[in-house]
Amino acid sequence: MNINRTLMCILLAGCMASFNTACQRQDNVQAGHENSATAARTADKDVLTTDEQQIAMKIEQSHIGEMDLSRLAMDRASNKDVKDYADMLVDDHEKALKDMNGILKDKHAMDASAEQKPADGKAEMDKLQGMSGAAFDTEYMNAMVADHQKTLNELQANSAMVQNPDLKDYVNDLTKTVNKHLEKAQDLQAKMAGGKR
Repeated sequence: MNINRTLMCILLAGCMASFNTACQRQDNVQAGHENSATAARTADKDVLTTDEQQIAMKIEQSHIGEMDLSRLAMDRASNKDVKDYADMLVDDHEKALKDMNGILKDKHAMDASAEQKPADGKAEMDKLQGMSGAAFDTEYMNAMVADHQKTLNELQANSAMVQNPDLKDYVNDLTKTVNKHLEKAQDLQAKMAGGKR
């Protein structure tokens, strides 16, 4: 009977040890899944999706195009308000481009500044280069209203696709800046036409 009792105790101890080992394995598996989920969330914050990269590249190209047109306006505009507006755009877009490049570098995404400018930006530049004086001022301000309205519409349309928190913050801030540029361009356009907006 002592042998049976001893054997029963050994079996019971073995079962408890197996149960304890199984529980530890389950805890390790669960912890592994939690660590993987956390790593995936962290990785998502550190990368841009293909759509986000395309949006970022388009924004970057827009900054470059606006700076090129505005530098030309700083040289060719005859109206002081137009020159001041162009100067503001160069400053704001240079800062925004620097911030975008920082995000792209941070997220290991390629930067579009080495890529060709969009055809519509080149066409506008070619058109403006052949103008001067009041005609230049009017055409430049018309282009700024159209460009900023288009950019604002695109930012608003694409904002839902942007999930990366850093890029989302950037797009939200940029939307405010573009709206400010648009309103200022509309005011100048109206002032130059002799009316008020």
